[in-house]
Amino acid sequence: MIYIILGILALIYLITQPLLIVIYFKMKYGKRVIIQYYPMLGLLRSLSQSRVINGDAFEAFSVLIKNNRQADILVSNLLFRPLIIFLKPKYYRIIMQQHQDYRKFPMIVDKRLVSKGMLMEGGSKWKQQRNLLGVHFEYNKLINLIPMINDVAQKKLINLPNSIFPAMNLASSITGEVVLRAFFGEDIAKLSLNGQDPSQCVTQLITRFGQLITESRFFQIKRALFEEKVFSLFPRQIEKDLYEMNTIMLDHMKKAIQSRMEKLKNCKNFVHQDYLDVYLDVYLNKNDQMNPPITEDEILQQSITLYFAGTETTANLVTTACYFLAEHQQLQEEIYQEIIEVLNGEQTITAKHLQNLQKVTGFLMECLRLKPVAPMLISKQALKDLYIEDIFIKKGWYVNYMVLSNAQNQEFFQNPKNIDIKRWKADGTLKDSSIDPFAFVPFSAGGRNCIGQYLALIESKIVISKILLLYRLKLNEKIIRTEWIAKITYGLSNQDYLTWEKR
Repeated sequence: MIYIILGILALIYLITQPLLIVIYFKMKYGKRVIIQYYPMLGLLRSLSQSRVINGDAFEAFSVLIKNNRQADILVSNLLFRPLIIFLKPKYYRIIMQQHQDYRKFPMIVDKRLVSKGMLMEGGSKWKQQRNLLGVHFEYNKLINLIPMINDVAQKKLINLPNSIFPAMNLASSITGEVVLRAFFGEDIAKLSLNGQDPSQCVTQLITRFGQLITESRFFQIKRALFEEKVFSLFPRQIEKDLYEMNTIMLDHMKKAIQSRMEKLKNCKNFVHQDYLDVYLDVYLNKNDQMNPPITEDEILQQSITLYFAGTETTANLVTTACYFLAEHQQLQEEIYQEIIEVLNGEQTITAKHLQNLQKVTGFLMECLRLKPVAPMLISKQALKDLYIEDIFIKKGWYVNYMVLSNAQNQEFFQNPKNIDIKRWKADGTLKDSSIDPFAFVPFSAGGRNCIGQYLALIESKIVISKILLLYRLKLNEKIIRTEWIAKITYGLSNQDYLTWEKR
């Protein structure tokens, strides 16, 4: 009996501790602080509640911040720990400068997938991974992929079966194949996953993860109590199915990597073709020089990280762009006319064309500003006591930065709710140089910015241009409510929001 009482007392302590800190922040900083607390669930509960009420996971946050522009921070909780969300660019600059003082919160709780990839790693291992991968994401190298991206997009977009335009499925199919062919080679790109397009499985995985993490109270509470054991203790069928899908994905990628490794072992004069070749070459021939050494599990998880991030994020941007084009018919026609003029009868989009598609670029940046793929960054846990300006952060607390708080702020963007493609230069930078560069960071910033941002924009410009050359997009009048959901990334639910007409 005594153990039950002690367990209950421990649970009460874990639940109330972040609440006391939330109250402390409000008492100390007053109007500089917005507070929002939910027992155990915290931020995750806010997202699910907002989706149900508003049809948009982040709408409640947007309204709360808009109504409290004087606030510097939003204090909530993430499971049993306080979460301090910074709302002003000056704080984000400091967080990025101190990135080595944090570790990332494991949003994807299955540690077999991405915990050892570059997205989640830190310290010397992250630096090593960034150095190995960096050359593959330089703009001068990425432009060599443009003909392949053209071919993949053209192949996937022709001959749609009916009047519904399946934006998310099409976009993820294109971006998934591009990532596989660019970084893993033609042999892996041709593989299927239980007879399915692997990119469709990635989309399903991330959507189901997001639904569990942000919408299932049972899963959220289990996660708060048991962390990585969440899939093995009292699993429901949806959790069993997700874990099995993860296993299939891992086995699929593991076999492909092992097959490539055998080819490399038997090839004396091999020329590096892609990311996987470079990683495996280092692992097989130079690993004794690496500190820390590379492991097979790291190669596997790095591959999953690249595939997940490269498929889902860009597909979300393209899907959002398609929706806004359908919603704004005059803007769609204006952008279509620019594409026609720039291509001037040519069928293949080149690097030179991309540089001249100023309206397409400005439109995509507005999509990222209004519906960023990551409206918040991945929460980070402090590894030591520290200050961010005058805000004290205790070791173990979580911090984050709300990208949406300034991307839709009148102080930085006039008429922030309107799409205004004239805000942007052809290279995707703001025309108004007086705006704080940390006010809009859709790809993060500093040393840990998104390594794939150039590829994402190249792909998105090509795919949107190809879509508009083939189709006129319209909203599906049968859909009554549009839902923007948090599925690790942030974007439209995978419904039939759009229809098309052939041009």
